[in-house]
Amino acid sequence: MKNNIWFVIACVLTFFTGYSMNNMAVSFPKYKVAVVDIQAVMDKSNEIQALKVSQDKQMNELNTLISKAQNEILNEPDRNKAMQLEENYRKQIEEKKNSIDEDYNKKLVQVTTKIRNLISGEAKKTNYNLVLPTGMVITGGEDITQDIIGKLK
Repeated sequence: MKNNIWFVIACVLTFFTGYSMNNMAVSFPKYKVAVVDIQAVMDKSNEIQALKVSQDKQMNELNTLISKAQNEILNEPDRNKAMQLEENYRKQIEEKKNSIDEDYNKKLVQVTTKIRNLISGEAKKTNYNLVLPTGMVITGGEDITQDIIGKLK
């Protein structure tokens, strides 16, 4: 009889423990996951396209300067003057290249920050707990790439 009471108590405790664990498992929040194709968003961004066109134009100007420098240096008969020209052009080209790179990187950071904020805002608005790039996800998640592209324009 005494063993039966202990058995009943053990069964009741096990039942309540299992029931409590089940309630805890059910009460954990469900994660809502979205995925975004960052490359597609970047490709469709008008600002990125304008930045690329600007970068190409500036690089063409730099290439023109390099060609001009090469021609002047090659056509200079005085060797000392040619070396001085080469040094001046080298500094000028290096400064221009650094300026182009700094400007491009600054604008790129601004655009990517804007895109990141847009993605974050969309995630909060539609109650996503997590947004991942499509390259990191094998399966699952709701693709919000077209929503982001639509808001970019």
